[in-house]
Amino acid sequence: MEGRGFFINVLISNVAGAGDVTAVKVKGTMIGGWLSMARNWGQNWHISADLNGQALSFELTTSDGVTLTSYNVAPKDWEFGRTYIGKQFPF
Repeated sequence: MEGRGFFINVLISNVAGAGDVTAVKVKGTMIGGWLSMARNWGQNWHISADLNGQALSFELTTSDGVTLTSYNVAPKDWEFGRTYIGKQFPF
């Protein structure tokens, strides 16, 4: 995860399956629903949202239509410049 302030950039890697991510959503523990992220370039996805102090979950959709959800990937004290690994993916 990279960024500054309310701008968050996430590099998605090693999705397996089709491997081509076509959509990414993020959800913080203090917000009600999923927020769509925009593709920056390659598999970098970004959003401008205040998600500081919240554990972050991610929902990925791949080019074959499979949706993968990984909860609490980043803990509530996450930091920019760190790598976080989702553990709920079935691959």
